[in-house]
Amino acid sequence: MSDNATTSVSARFETREAADYAIEHLVQQHGLNRADIFAEAEGENNTAGNRISGGDANKGDAAEDAPLRGAVKVSADVAQAQVEIVEGAFREMGGQDIARR
Repeated sequence: MSDNATTSVSARFETREAADYAIEHLVQQHGLNRADIFAEAEGENNTAGNRISGGDANKGDAAEDAPLRGAVKVSADVAQAQVEIVEGAFREMGGQDIARR
C-alpha cells in the first residue's frame, strides 16, 4: 500500500524574481508539476517583493510604482519523498523561513 499523503513546503522570497527562479528550478531541475507550486503575497496586499529586481533594476528603468509591500511566499505541495528536495531548492534560491506543514 503506497502513501499518497502530501506535505506543503513554503518559503519567503525578498523579490518576485527570486520566487520565480525558485519555481522554475523546481519545475525544470526536479520535475515538479507547476500546478502544485503556488506564489502569493505574504500579506494582504499585492506585492512584487521587498525590493525592485530583474532586468529593469539593473538598467535603472524599473517602474517606480512597483508594489513593494512585503515578501513573496512560494509553497509546493509534494510527496513526503520530495520534501527535502524542495527545502534544498528553496534554500539554494535564497528562500527564508522555510517551513513544512
